[in-house]
Amino acid sequence: MPEVVASASDDETEPDASQASPNVAVQRTEFGVDVGGANSLNGLRALWRGLLKSNSALALLRPVISVKEGRNGLGLQLRLVAGPLSDAAAAAKICAALTESQRSCETTVFDGQRLAMKADEPPAAVKPAPAPRRRGSARHGVVSEEAPQRPENPTLSSLFTRRQ
Repeated sequence: MPEVVASASDDETEPDASQASPNVAVQRTEFGVDVGGANSLNGLRALWRGLLKSNSALALLRPVISVKEGRNGLGLQLRLVAGPLSDAAAAAKICAALTESQRSCETTVFDGQRLAMKADEPPAAVKPAPAPRRRGSARHGVVSEEAPQRPENPTLSSLFTRRQ
């Protein structure tokens, strides 16, 4: 049986000036590699720092946070995605190198919220306490006085006391 091949004439392939098509913006897909997950942003930061130490190919990539449904269906997971990469083959190559060094990796679309790496500030509980409040005024003869100490473990009765 002869092979049938469809062909188009030259005047069918070039659009006519009277049939101008509207300009359609096509967004190019950027690829990334999903390199793992954590329960917190600090966990994702620690994962990223560890990966940078063991794999120099990731140093040229940006980390983003992606949220996925857990594999067991019990909630959402924070995932770390590195990219952008121009094509899926580049992502697969990085994943092959990571898998070889016993790291989990999966190719994915590079989409998510940028992971800020400046969480090196001390947590709020470690910040110095504010200066004592000044009560009264100089015209009444009271210059300064420390604020009264509140109990550390509030009880039900302390919820109903009047605060100043």
